[in-house]
Amino acid sequence: MVNVFLWVVGILLAFQLILLFGLIIWKTRTLSKEKRLGEEVERLMPQFKEYIEGSPSGKTKLPENVNMQAAAIEKTLDQLMSEAAAEQEKKKVMELADQNLSAYYKKILKKGKWADRINTLYFIEDFRMASLQEEVFQHFKKLHKQDEEYRQCLRSAAVLQDPKVIDVLFANHTLSTGFIKEILFRLNPSLLVDLSQRITVEDKASENLLFAFIAINGEQKNELFFPFVENMMLDNRLEVRIKAMKSLCNYEKLQDPSKLSRFFKSANWEERMYAAKLTGACRLNEFTESLVDLFSDPVWWVRFSAADNIYELDNGAGILKRIGATSKDAYARDIAMHMLTRKGGKSQ
Repeated sequence: MVNVFLWVVGILLAFQLILLFGLIIWKTRTLSKEKRLGEEVERLMPQFKEYIEGSPSGKTKLPENVNMQAAAIEKTLDQLMSEAAAEQEKKKVMELADQNLSAYYKKILKKGKWADRINTLYFIEDFRMASLQEEVFQHFKKLHKQDEEYRQCLRSAAVLQDPKVIDVLFANHTLSTGFIKEILFRLNPSLLVDLSQRITVEDKASENLLFAFIAINGEQKNELFFPFVENMMLDNRLEVRIKAMKSLCNYEKLQDPSKLSRFFKSANWEERMYAAKLTGACRLNEFTESLVDLFSDPVWWVRFSAADNIYELDNGAGILKRIGATSKDAYARDIAMHMLTRKGGKSQ
């Protein structure tokens, strides 16, 4: 029995020693590779900087090992891109990436491992390698699972301004609003115009696509699409109207304020709430009495929005004091006094 125990202990000890020896070898090789990579980056950096600063040639002696070569160039250009202040400098970095990495990236997209393909797609996006636009989309068409590779393919294609991305947004109704916003933020104005025209004419956009398009325009205060967003206030779908009103709060204006009047009496409390928010955001003094009426709304959030946004109107603080002191409605008095006691009379 003792012998068996000693044999087991000996086997376990031997296994641990083998594992430790393997870890030492792996760590040594990793450190050696990192050291060599650092040396290559230091060697490449001044030569690439010369090209960015105006030297006619971006050619330089590269490591013979293809993987080391790509890693060194990626790290060097990634650092140069982060340091580039002028647009012309960024274009030069993109040119270097195209000259030195495009062939390698094509190979990775065709035959590389999943992790390598993901990293490649990130670098294609960062370096805006327009020459790989078709390769990226052809790779995307081969993907069947909507994982990170699928999403990064779309992000990269969007940065490269591939118009086929819009077809995907219309065809795939499972994409989330958040992810669609990521894609739309990457598209240039001309493609966004195409998108808005298709939304208007074809009426085949998913609600998530429509929500995302309405949201990003408000967040960016995109004047080009302000009329589109304002018109969405009158859509027959409740959620679309609410998203449009929320977006218009970011614009802080209405071309036709009369469109807002119907929402103060809406059966939906969220529309009444956003009517109050829009009144304050756009400083629409003509709706002061409509806002005061909402102080008696049965929904607390509506009352709060009315009291909070009346400060944006002429004599808002005076109106609150009057309501708090003289209103016969307990709801109105309560929310007026609540707002008056808040620091500065505004929500923090």
